[in-house]
Amino acid sequence: MKTYIGVDIGGSHITAAVVNLVSGTINESSLRRMPVDSHASADEILTTWATTVRQTIQSDNLSECQIGIAMPGPFDYENGICWMKNVNKYDRLYGLDIRRALAARLTISPTQICFSNDAEAFLAGEMVFGAGKGFAKGLGITLGTGLGTSLFENRKAYDLALGINHPLHEGVAEDYISTRWFIKRYFQLTQHSITGVKELVDTYETNPAARQTFDEFAQNLSIIMEEFVALYQPDVIVFGGNIAQSSELFFPAIKTRLMNQVALRQSALNEYAALMGAVSNELLPKNQFQHF
Repeated sequence: MKTYIGVDIGGSHITAAVVNLVSGTINESSLRRMPVDSHASADEILTTWATTVRQTIQSDNLSECQIGIAMPGPFDYENGICWMKNVNKYDRLYGLDIRRALAARLTISPTQICFSNDAEAFLAGEMVFGAGKGFAKGLGITLGTGLGTSLFENRKAYDLALGINHPLHEGVAEDYISTRWFIKRYFQLTQHSITGVKELVDTYETNPAARQTFDEFAQNLSIIMEEFVALYQPDVIVFGGNIAQSSELFFPAIKTRLMNQVALRQSALNEYAALMGAVSNELLPKNQFQHF
């Protein structure tokens, strides 16, 4: 029986687990998380990734496994080539055939490994198994260090890369909808530094500057959501990423602007979404999802 392993690679970690595509669940006992030094040598990084994947199953025999990997870009997902350079992570993997390098370390065929964009994987997981289940067309928004955007239609997710390409105010969307915007804007208002959005969430009720920062963020996000909905006409928008954990602070502004014309959902699978989407979006024929 074929085993499916979902892998999520970030700038400082790798997470892997066996995915049950029938029940739409993660095998909790198989879940492995390991820190990764993204500035280490290529050999060290690849060895850490391969070790984590191998540890997800009891047996060393991976011959019947299919592995789906959610990976940030720039990356050639079809051919498995890393093109990350000057993005403060994985520079030493630049130009390498990651599929063949991992396959060699795992002693499997390169055909057993597929890659997908991390924003695509998140949305595919949520639409097939999570918050977007039951909707035909979905827009995925990941709110974190940057702004991830993806579209799910015809049973497949596609990266939109709107965060760095869609204009907003004096720049692009990601300039105003990201953790770095929160940090910058709060400092402009208070001359005090914060390290992340959680500090504002924790003081929201008692800190007027925190409320103003979130209110401005909510307005920026609602403007973008109105434009994205006009462009893509989704049935649902699924929000993920760390900032989405505080959706109650910005959903009302979006609902007001959109006048409830589209459903808004917070991620149901959280960190598991990309693991499940990395497998379901790339490795299985779409007709296998007809019963979900």
